[in-house]
Amino acid sequence: MEPKFDEFLDSSSISKNVSFLQSDGLLHQPSQVLPAYEHLSESRTAMEELTPGEWNSLNLYRARYNQEQQARQALDMLAASKDSPSYGFRVNNYRHCLQCATMLYQDGADEETIVCGLFHDLGFIVCPDNHGEFSATLLANYISEKNLWMLRHHALFLDHHASGNLLLDTNARESYRGHPYFEYTADWVARYDQTAIQTQHETAPLEFFEPMVYRVFTRLSKGVKLHY
Repeated sequence: MEPKFDEFLDSSSISKNVSFLQSDGLLHQPSQVLPAYEHLSESRTAMEELTPGEWNSLNLYRARYNQEQQARQALDMLAASKDSPSYGFRVNNYRHCLQCATMLYQDGADEETIVCGLFHDLGFIVCPDNHGEFSATLLANYISEKNLWMLRHHALFLDHHASGNLLLDTNARESYRGHPYFEYTADWVARYDQTAIQTQHETAPLEFFEPMVYRVFTRLSKGVKLHY
């Protein structure tokens, strides 16, 4: 039987003087590495102990690792929510993302914009108040400024379509009116984000979008580090 949510909130049940934690069973078992690469020496117990030569090897390895793994792990993050419950909509967040991407594909959108649709709400559950920035940061180095701006602000623009929700400021987007990407974002949200909540709309599986995701993530990174 799974513990009830309230039980996680009761800190009194957690000992403050635990001398031994339950093991994850992986003691002395290093994680696998990509072929042709080796682990750091077992004697290295802190990053500050690494030599310039070791850092050079790691930097080369990381570039290849990102190219091979970034798309895969982003897809895995979305796939992890496939069977998660909805909080009231007829489809859950996973299906919402796939349906948004499907609608974009059916309307002839380019692959970059379709991938933005697929991941636009990736952080919606784990980072609800800043999920636009979550997806924008994820894709920032591989997409246009227009789509980056749209991802960062789409949640605010979506509030415009929730006139019955008294907790939201449905006119908050007006502070951005006149911005070069205002109309694009408004149209994107109106046509795709707010409408991708239907059980009766045929939706493509995640596997359909995988090649597009890989092509976007294997673009040459802009190397930009965002600071919001």
